[in-house]
Amino acid sequence: MENDIIRIGKVSDVDYENGLVQVAYLDRDNNVTAPMPMLSDKYFMPDIGDQVIVLHLSNGAEAGLVLGRYYTDKNLPKESGKGLFFMALDRAGASFIKGIDGTIIIKGSEIVFNGDISVTGDITVNGNITASGDIIAGGVSLKNHTHTGAHGETGVPH
Repeated sequence: MENDIIRIGKVSDVDYENGLVQVAYLDRDNNVTAPMPMLSDKYFMPDIGDQVIVLHLSNGAEAGLVLGRYYTDKNLPKESGKGLFFMALDRAGASFIKGIDGTIIIKGSEIVFNGDISVTGDITVNGNITASGDIIAGGVSLKNHTHTGAHGETGVPH
């Protein structure tokens, strides 16, 4: 008896806007499914030609969910190891989020935060810091601070 509930196929078409893919089954004369949704809590659509696992629902052969890509000889993990969390943010693995032993690493050619950021603990920067606004440390403004010395009070920095 053939198992039609869980199948492996290759992505034949991707609808990026709606999060849908069509899958071809090579063992069924390249029979192509209707568009099916990806099962995911994050957006990372497969490419055409990627092997995926499909869960077909009991209400028809065309109704199902594409569970996603899986590891093969051609799709090996970018990093691996016990206790490691690794999520590639691009196909090459050049941008990623990694967590191990209480350390979180975020890598990208540029990382943009929108909104306020609060950090508890020390920060070490190996490089320059550029700020378009003021920097305040210990209640002292970098842009608007003055000094009082032997020759009187200085003006704000230029």
